[in-house]
Amino acid sequence: MRQDKISGAREIENKFIRRIRKFLGKKNIFDECLSFLSLYPSMGSIWNIANFSFIYGEDAIKKFELIEKANEGVLKNSMKLNFSKILTYSRSSTVEKFFLSKEAEVICSEARPGYEGRILAKNLSGKKVTLVADCAIYSFIKDVDAVIVGADAILDDGIVNKVGTHPLAVFAKMNKKPFYVLSSSYKRFPFIAIKEENREEIWKTNIKNLKIRNFYFDFTPSKFISFFVTEKGIDKKIPEFREEISDEIIKIKEILEKRKYFTLGSTDN
Repeated sequence: MRQDKISGAREIENKFIRRIRKFLGKKNIFDECLSFLSLYPSMGSIWNIANFSFIYGEDAIKKFELIEKANEGVLKNSMKLNFSKILTYSRSSTVEKFFLSKEAEVICSEARPGYEGRILAKNLSGKKVTLVADCAIYSFIKDVDAVIVGADAILDDGIVNKVGTHPLAVFAKMNKKPFYVLSSSYKRFPFIAIKEENREEIWKTNIKNLKIRNFYFDFTPSKFISFFVTEKGIDKKIPEFREEISDEIIKIKEILEKRKYFTLGSTDN
């Protein structure tokens, strides 16, 4: 199984749902969930889907249907937002659909090293869109009405998203620009993990004493987030997590930690 480094979290969770449905109630479901979470450990919805699979077995399909409906609900509630000029970062498929349904001008950046921001800009090319370098994006915050991003995971006290989201949220608050997160509540999970990616994506070189580190995600504290737009509405508060956590999920978390993945969040829920 190869890692998809371009698609948004919603697109990847749909792939996982289609795949894991075939293993519900079977002995090898643990290996399948471990394999997928090894590739996408930072995505809260993937942890939820795996957790539902362990807890509910074949009945997890009902939960999967709720996840799909929730994504539709997020988009519906996002239609209540009306801004003429918006800045975004990375590529969320939900945020992209929001932009395609609105007449707002969009400013986005390349989102290195995967360049998924370029894909967003290309998909929005029929509308008014501006693409800039990642570091240049801060120069445009004063010109927009709001910053809108997606999320790969929602934890107890903030979100996990494309690396660079945290400083963008800080700068938005400094400039008194509202910072919105469009995300299904099913991305809410008590913990996730972050793995280090291939150093050659940053620079294909071998220089003595030069250390290159490549992470796709960072953590943005909730104090920098103005509103969460979920299937339940628009709220300043983080969505609650009310599910039990299966023993299998705890075991997967422990396995990933032994593989030197970095864990954010805790099991104290």
